[in-house]
Amino acid sequence: MRVGRLVVAGTMLCAASAGALAQTPSAPPQPAREDFELGLRFWVSTGETRRSHDASAFDASLLNPTSTLTYSNLDGNAAELFARKRFAERWFVKGNLGFGVVNTGTFTDQDFFLVGGRPSMSQTVSAADGRLSYATVDLGREVWQKGIATFSLFAGYSQWNERIDGHGFSDSFSSARLPPSVLVISNDLTWKAFRLGGEMRAVRGRSRFVIEAAVVPYAKYRNEDSHFLRQDPDDLGPVPNVIADGHGWGAQLEAEWRVGVPQVKGLEFGLGYRYWRMESQSGNQTQAGLTLPVVELRSERHGFLLTLSRSW
Repeated sequence: MRVGRLVVAGTMLCAASAGALAQTPSAPPQPAREDFELGLRFWVSTGETRRSHDASAFDASLLNPTSTLTYSNLDGNAAELFARKRFAERWFVKGNLGFGVVNTGTFTDQDFFLVGGRPSMSQTVSAADGRLSYATVDLGREVWQKGIATFSLFAGYSQWNERIDGHGFSDSFSSARLPPSVLVISNDLTWKAFRLGGEMRAVRGRSRFVIEAAVVPYAKYRNEDSHFLRQDPDDLGPVPNVIADGHGWGAQLEAEWRVGVPQVKGLEFGLGYRYWRMESQSGNQTQAGLTLPVVELRSERHGFLLTLSRSW
């Protein structure tokens, strides 16, 4: 499974990096440890959400999957506040809180069915934008330290929400279209996840390296679609008119390189990369009085981190 390989690779990278840094012959003595860290991040990222369901049990002319909704190339940016506090020698608590916007993207709506006994499809494409927010809190403990490197284990909770709006549409197989001024759909997806992971931190001179890998063994999701052009009581009804709930899993990886500012003790600038992925192949979707199985739900977001932090 792709998520499992990502987590294994990230954990091995943490351990290998810690070992390599600790064995460096010229490694200086262990630096003084800061008890509190506070900072700001700017996350420049792109993402995708894809969902499909199966309604073939209710209509023999429908295929499985019956409909696939894909929000792709969701380019966005977010501002984030983060902090880390050490206590009781080896324990720490850390977390972040971020808010941002999705500037551009594409929404593709595909339906699959039989025409004259042969598979066929319809497809519309819309422009997309929206907003995103997320939060994480972890409790951890340092379990290994040698030289300049420290390896820790942690457990925590994360929440990730994206609301994406689709504007107008063009039909891929006909001349039908609506202008971008028309709000066609809003998709509001929230993941609430329990996560377990490892963290490697190392300091060499004015440079600090932080690598984190976490697996999400269990996550709950709620997905609400508002089809604004289909609110007739004989169709989907008032918004949100398509709602899905279920559970899944995922992975979260992050790596940063920070450089200290000599003139200000504890002040650092950093550059990093973050990758998040959540997925599910279970759940139920309700619409127009029907309950349909969710075939797939997958969310990804990844991109570069710019960091400004201060330690005391």
